[in-house]
Amino acid sequence: MTQDLPFTGVVVVDLSQGIAGPMATMMLAQYGATVIKVEPPGGDWLRAPAQVPGGNTGVTVSGNMGKRSICVDLKSERGAEVLRRLVAGAQVFVESYRPGVIGRLGFSYDAVTALNPEIVYASVSGFGQDGPHAQRPAMDPVLQAYAGLMTEHGTFLDGPHRLITIPVDLTAALFTFSALSVALYDKRTSGRGTYLDLTLLQAAAWLDLHALHERLLHGGRLAPQPTIYGNYRTADGTMFVAALNDTEWARFRAALGDDERLVADRFRPYSALRAPEPHTGASAELRALVAELLLGRTTATWVETFNSHRIMCAPINDSLTFMREPHVEQLGLFAQLTQPGIDSPVPIPALAGLPIREGTPRAVAPLAGADTAALLAEYGYTAEEIATLVDTGAVSTSTEPVAAE
Repeated sequence: MTQDLPFTGVVVVDLSQGIAGPMATMMLAQYGATVIKVEPPGGDWLRAPAQVPGGNTGVTVSGNMGKRSICVDLKSERGAEVLRRLVAGAQVFVESYRPGVIGRLGFSYDAVTALNPEIVYASVSGFGQDGPHAQRPAMDPVLQAYAGLMTEHGTFLDGPHRLITIPVDLTAALFTFSALSVALYDKRTSGRGTYLDLTLLQAAAWLDLHALHERLLHGGRLAPQPTIYGNYRTADGTMFVAALNDTEWARFRAALGDDERLVADRFRPYSALRAPEPHTGASAELRALVAELLLGRTTATWVETFNSHRIMCAPINDSLTFMREPHVEQLGLFAQLTQPGIDSPVPIPALAGLPIREGTPRAVAPLAGADTAALLAEYGYTAEEIATLVDTGAVSTSTEPVAAE
């Protein structure tokens, strides 16, 4: 992206904590917005595992790069007045409290729009603001379980299976960023603000959509997979490989050296071997035969061979191995970013069309309260008033350990 950052001039007041909301507003910051992260005294609860109080972890870095942090006690009237002043000059307000809490703090949608009628206001929650489950505590695994994702992930394993890569949280972050971007586009053309009710539930529903459609179309079951589709052991590791149809099966056989056992009549045609239970009968026999053959060479050898025959495959890496893959390194996918409060650089992948460069303001995640004094001064508070706010605990520039609620 070579043009000016599209959200330059947009001011975001960000009260979100956790992962989905902070990641969404981090993306706004990366594309030019001024994002003011409003944290409680001690900082966002995700800072608790940091090396220093109010410091950074890998999660807080990826959620807060490019933001400015101010610690405010919203339960105090002086702290609430600070937030009201920030809100009055903002274009976006984001919160992720349990439904009803933000209203009790005095910053419901109606209260905020009374201060700033054209603001874009987003609430990010697990199950939404209304409905029988609105007050339920929620996090990524809860939604994986509730929406069916654990069941679908475990269909070909030994039971329901949780993905530890927080797909619901990250998808919710992307959905929130998209919704805020659309709302800001509309605001620029219409002058109107809006209210956005964004949920982990929505993200989980989209992640499960393919499996849902398969079950609807196949009598409540997932569609049968091709026989050769999945993970296999090699001489030195594991890999994924797939032959989706008869044409790919022919190329797959060639890659395996046209072993005569693979062309037995009971394996013809390959597409007919698909069955609701692909690990029985001829299908199971063929999988076992392929598994035996793949054990004869290394993963790297098979990847090279299958790629030369245009067969979809990949080594099964862990995340560190992936980051160090020559292809990934050549593309410069990860930036190694030095961060306050962390002893070693933190790897962060680039956003779409937008590299993140070490040493730039967008590449730094602040410690909790790092910008409290500077922001208050920019919003018209005198040095004496700032000192009073700090002395009374309405704001803080230093941090203490904070436990997750």
